[in-house]
Amino acid sequence: MPLREKLDTDLKNAMRAKDELRKLVIRSLLSSMNYAEIAKQKKLDDAGIIEVIGKEIKQRKESIEAYAAGHRQDLV
Repeated sequence: MPLREKLDTDLKNAMRAKDELRKLVIRSLLSSMNYAEIAKQKKLDDAGIIEVIGKEIKQRKESIEAYAAGHRQDLV
């Protein structure tokens, strides 16, 4: 099963289970994937999707480090 289909299925399951955190994360990933597709002007394959997910993970880690260094535990 392609990764995009898996994410779509996981989103539907999260919505059925009323799992707000999982739903928020998957929607965020799908949004980032759509922006990447618009920028590249083509559909992403699984490797491209994994690249987008890696960027999102890196961005979140950097944000956590920045907020932790700034003593903003409420935002971490």
